[in-house]
Amino acid sequence: MSDPSERRLGRRTFLQLAGGAGVAAGCSPKAATEKLVPWMVAPEEIVPGRPLFYRTACRECGAGCGVTARTREGRATKLEGNPEDPIGRGALCARGQAAIQELYHPDRFKGPLRRGKDGALTPVSWDEAEDALARAIAAAQAKGPGRVRLLTRLEPGSTGAVQRAFMKAAGGRPEDRVVLAPLAPAPLRAASAALLGVPELPVVDLSAARSVVAFGADLVETWSSPVELARQLAEGRGRLGAERRRLTWVGPRLALTGVSADRWIGCRSGGELAVALGLLRWLLDPASRVSVADAVRPLAAPVLRHAPAELAARAGVEWREIERVARELAVRRPSALLAPGPQSQGPDATALAAVVLVANLALGNVGRTLRYGLDPREDVPSSAAEVRALVAAIGSGGVDVLLLQHADPVGTLPAALGFREALAKVPLVVSFALRPDPTTDRAHLVLPDHHTLESFEDTVPRAGVVNLVQPVMTPLADTRQSAQVLMEVGAKLPTPAPFPSTDPWDVVLARAAEHAKAALGAAPADVAPVHRAAFQRGGYWFEPAATPAPTLRAAAAEPFLELPPAAPAAAGTLDLVVFPTPLRGDGRGADLPWLREVPDALSSVSWSPWVELSPATARRIGVSTGDLVVLGTAAGRVEVPAYLFPGIRDDAAALPIGPEALALLPEGAGDQHVWAGVRATVAAAGKRTRLPVLEGSPYQHGREIVPAVSAAAPSPRRPDLSAKMYPEPAHPEHRWAMAIDLDRCTGCQACMVACHAENNVPVMGPEAARAGRYMGWIRVERYLGDEPGGALDVRLLLMLCQQCTNAPCEPVCPVYATYHTPEGLNAQIYNRCVGTRYCSNNCPYKVRTFNWRDARFERPLDMQLNPDVTVRSRGVMEKCTFCIQRIRYAENEARDAGRPVADGEIVPACAQTCPSRAIVFGDANDPASRVSRLARDGRAFRALEEVNAQPAITYLARVEDGEP
Repeated sequence: MSDPSERRLGRRTFLQLAGGAGVAAGCSPKAATEKLVPWMVAPEEIVPGRPLFYRTACRECGAGCGVTARTREGRATKLEGNPEDPIGRGALCARGQAAIQELYHPDRFKGPLRRGKDGALTPVSWDEAEDALARAIAAAQAKGPGRVRLLTRLEPGSTGAVQRAFMKAAGGRPEDRVVLAPLAPAPLRAASAALLGVPELPVVDLSAARSVVAFGADLVETWSSPVELARQLAEGRGRLGAERRRLTWVGPRLALTGVSADRWIGCRSGGELAVALGLLRWLLDPASRVSVADAVRPLAAPVLRHAPAELAARAGVEWREIERVARELAVRRPSALLAPGPQSQGPDATALAAVVLVANLALGNVGRTLRYGLDPREDVPSSAAEVRALVAAIGSGGVDVLLLQHADPVGTLPAALGFREALAKVPLVVSFALRPDPTTDRAHLVLPDHHTLESFEDTVPRAGVVNLVQPVMTPLADTRQSAQVLMEVGAKLPTPAPFPSTDPWDVVLARAAEHAKAALGAAPADVAPVHRAAFQRGGYWFEPAATPAPTLRAAAAEPFLELPPAAPAAAGTLDLVVFPTPLRGDGRGADLPWLREVPDALSSVSWSPWVELSPATARRIGVSTGDLVVLGTAAGRVEVPAYLFPGIRDDAAALPIGPEALALLPEGAGDQHVWAGVRATVAAAGKRTRLPVLEGSPYQHGREIVPAVSAAAPSPRRPDLSAKMYPEPAHPEHRWAMAIDLDRCTGCQACMVACHAENNVPVMGPEAARAGRYMGWIRVERYLGDEPGGALDVRLLLMLCQQCTNAPCEPVCPVYATYHTPEGLNAQIYNRCVGTRYCSNNCPYKVRTFNWRDARFERPLDMQLNPDVTVRSRGVMEKCTFCIQRIRYAENEARDAGRPVADGEIVPACAQTCPSRAIVFGDANDPASRVSRLARDGRAFRALEEVNAQPAITYLARVEDGEP
């Protein structure tokens, strides 16, 4: 790579220039001091007691949201979204919040390791490890191409560029670098290539969509860009009538996205293709008199060959349900049809993606809600066939050196693929993993990578978006960025790789001129100030050059419009539905404590796998929640606790992605990973376990705890509380309050993880979870309907301390540990509390938690603790106080500036991270504040209002929509 600028800007020089960037948009810290001496004059940008913020990016999934990292005295304490980032716009998902725990994970490798003859990993110096790797690669290179392979995560940026240059220097072919992204919608890319001639993923934009239909695409959980899509979906919610953005969920299991939907078409597993063909058939039927795009009309004949009764039977739903959605799509334009997702990615997933693409073209959605030309294609996930080819090459002894970069094939791919067994045939397996995983157990050399928060790189999630990653603190251990290791090893190869240096910073800088030219429209005379400004902002963001709209190849579409023959189902088997969750994703971060401690939003299970069965199926098998069942497929057998869930078909069993699911799945078919379309036997194991379930009764029992409204009844019923026995407490200056819109809330649980991070909430572990001792200050309550066996009507309620005006907890405390502040908060004096738990007994909302043991933050997890929040001790009650530390910080800032606190200036952690912007905080004393306006909304209600506790939290009821 050549230097794009005659004027060189070294990393150390850049850091010196950026050092005075200030608190609001800091850049990377200066290099570590070489002498251990006290600061006589501290650096200008570091003020003890004040946070310093850095802009970087999240790498937990391919969406690439921008991040603002908060640091205190040189250590990162909290991650939040970057409000300037065009993708996340200030929000962050649960896994993005938990990424900081990966930085401080106690099991992180402390330095390079080499496996000895006894099978144990022992420390080795970096020079020795890199020399050994260079010698092995040179020896493999001399044998011919294909002997050195690289398996990596998706790297659309500078790290990917380094990998490709390194592999070329090592004599590798393009196919020798395999990109592992198991949940990537490969069928959608294949359908775009076949029908449009563009092998791209479209960028979905729901901001203009009036109706959305998701065929297993869990858009608010893990599909595509969930933070962005949740925001776009929510922007059209909270409305009554035809202007409300409607969502239809198609699938055998009601996922969290389905809970947000207005309608659930509960088709059988694999029936999504029949539903999609049914929608397309109705749209193209001349009798429907629907206007469709001319390019799609030639496809009417092959589609109309399918009889409605046949399609309905294959889907397992009534034709009128399909017709009703089709009518809505014909009337409510533009719309967006999304497929496939993991739950619908079976053997026919490419056909499903193709039919859905034709329907989008027919409705005129392509170019409006689905935009092509924005896929940067700087890095593309490899197909399942390419992954299988790699396994075959490894298993045949054709690979001498295998490099693994943030890829855990043993832990994220089906066991039937045989990756674990194949690794035994590789003489040298090199892992760049941060911490142990199932694949590093087979590695001969471990060269631990920097965490993202310790690294320099850029990433290009889509055209026009270049997010810059920078270190926010000094590396915790003797690790090295994988790109640096590849460049150092590449310099030692027989034909050295043409890198500008061995510093990842120089690679980022070498690419900066290209990014700056694209952003500014012309190459800057001096890239240094432009690049510095981009680092402070978080990246380069610009409108990419327009590309011609793709056109349909009608002849290429016809083969996808056939309904494949129905496979006969073996008697006594169920459809196995494998699904990701917002907390676990594809399983790579499932060992992070927060992601294991926070209960799943739908099952309320934590720490344990589970299999969801419908109540009817459970009765037939003879099991109940907590009983172990044996699941068996052609690939394997596992024992998993059962969880009864009415949101699943009677002919299906659902299992979250994890080791248990991977043991049951086949190796794949064609070019795609298969997550659906597998039949499994299910039988009682005759054993029982205590499942860590947080829920109480999942039914409302006629209490209308979570009301809903409609156009016909736009306001919930509220009791008359005008009678007063005594004056309420006065709040002369502020009355802090919150509003939560339940029509926007998706239950993604980002708020729960953010609360753990901000408020030093301890992780109690699985045994405490089984005893119901969850310490979280905010939870997602889920109700399945009114009574067991009744109609399924899932409603969510965010529950946290209500900061009541007539707080039942306050008068019963014998030591006055809890009291009412002049600003309306139910404060808690921890060092006064003696743990009687009277306050918890008297709280109707059950939002106080009791410390049964002293919190344990195993080192270095203690470095993440927020110094502004006390770590509570055993025997103390604790709860939410609206992030009082943030309130005090903003009040002090306003006081020092001689001004009042502005509306929206104080944002608690839960509200700050919420992708759907469902949570609003402000001063109820200000009638013009947003929280006050929402409290006067017609959908407003308060939890258990008849108790007359006068909560400070106002909920806005979920809207139940009608027909178009």
